[in-house]
Amino acid sequence: MKNTLQLRASRFSRAGLAVGAAMALGLGAASGSNAQSIPIPAPSSQTAPSTAAPDNGPAPPTPEAKREASSLPRTFPSQPGVTGDWGGLRTTLSQDGVDVFGSYQIQGGYVTAGKDPGSDFNNQFILGANLDLQKLLGLDDATFTLAVADRFGHNISLRTGAKVILDGNYGEGETFRLANMSLKQNLFNGRVAYQIGYFPAAAEFDYSPLLCSFLNQGLCGHPNSLGADSSGFQNPPGGQLGGRITFFPLPDLYLKLAVFAVDPPLFTTDYEGFRLGLRDATGAIYLTELGWTPERGLLNMPGHYKIGAYYDSSAAPDVVKPKIMHTGRYNGWLYADQMVWAFDASARRGLYVFGNATDANRTNSQISTYFSAGFVANGPIAARPNDVLSIGWAKSNLNPRKFEAEIIAKPTFGYFSAEQYYEISYKLQLRPWLFVTPDLQYVQDPGAFTAQKFKNATVVGAAMGIAF
Repeated sequence: MKNTLQLRASRFSRAGLAVGAAMALGLGAASGSNAQSIPIPAPSSQTAPSTAAPDNGPAPPTPEAKREASSLPRTFPSQPGVTGDWGGLRTTLSQDGVDVFGSYQIQGGYVTAGKDPGSDFNNQFILGANLDLQKLLGLDDATFTLAVADRFGHNISLRTGAKVILDGNYGEGETFRLANMSLKQNLFNGRVAYQIGYFPAAAEFDYSPLLCSFLNQGLCGHPNSLGADSSGFQNPPGGQLGGRITFFPLPDLYLKLAVFAVDPPLFTTDYEGFRLGLRDATGAIYLTELGWTPERGLLNMPGHYKIGAYYDSSAAPDVVKPKIMHTGRYNGWLYADQMVWAFDASARRGLYVFGNATDANRTNSQISTYFSAGFVANGPIAARPNDVLSIGWAKSNLNPRKFEAEIIAKPTFGYFSAEQYYEISYKLQLRPWLFVTPDLQYVQDPGAFTAQKFKNATVVGAAMGIAF
């Protein structure tokens, strides 16, 4: 028993050193940032609580990826992270229960036609660690995640006049912040899973990693409407206080329930990124989702099907009469993706079709309904199995009460009732630790949410991500 405790103490000591190093690197990255404070509300396959890094870029490797990577020669092109194995220390830490992860992404684009032609860029750093508490402390099937993030740059959407964020890594206060500090555990042989601490609600509900080769925030992950109509539905890397529990009646069927604090200044103010507690909370957001995620479902191929809703207890102004406050906001969603063509016998590569729809209350929502659809081809070329081709369309519909009020106020202006977005991207996975994504977007009728007329916008862009 004494030797076991000494071994765990030694492992936990190394864990502390690893997390400390990650935090130090994060502080170094943040010190040179040019963080912005623009108050724009931002915006898994489910078999267990997600351990993915809280970002839209390179995530910590899955167990399958680790096994595959371990069979490769540890040369620079094939190593999982650009920084390598640190002379064997990284492997030793992983064996002891400490998986350190990190990534850097840059996104940018040029508005060739639109309100304000020109270019803008944004940046994102993520650093953190997953601690296997079963190895470190003997806590069965439990993981503690600690991660920090830094975002800085500019919002290219302002050059088009569109409401949606065209580069998905913009938002959440553009500051150095706590991205994830949470405990996850599976119970009863995986039939129940929970997560508690600081982590983003939007990474858990109506979220699909399949879509995150898109750059447009309205397509990547989930619809833009869910975050736009409630500051309690925060996107990664916006860690917020909350808890989630998931039940698995069947291995591919789940019911998820969660509650998070709604704290708008935490994501719109500089230097608030590490504030804990409920000092400025305006209420709570309650979320639920029922999902079916068969590996061999319809057409004997993989798919994901979800239905869910949230209720935000915060007060918000009426969309037409802002001096009137209404308590409570709600939104609901339907999501489905289905592989329709397998490129190989394993169905790891294939063509998916997807669709998503949301519907919000009409009293205080800006986006009343939202629709998106498209195609995603994983590994479209046999020689490049990790590339992703994505083609999508989305539409944000202005609340009809607000639209009608605008027409009454100025009937001859010719307002638009919706914005539409079209996007095509190709993610080139050049190395396990490096991807580049050329991207083209077209924005139709920008300005619908500001009662202004702007030219339709074309945005030629790209993203690059490096896993550390």
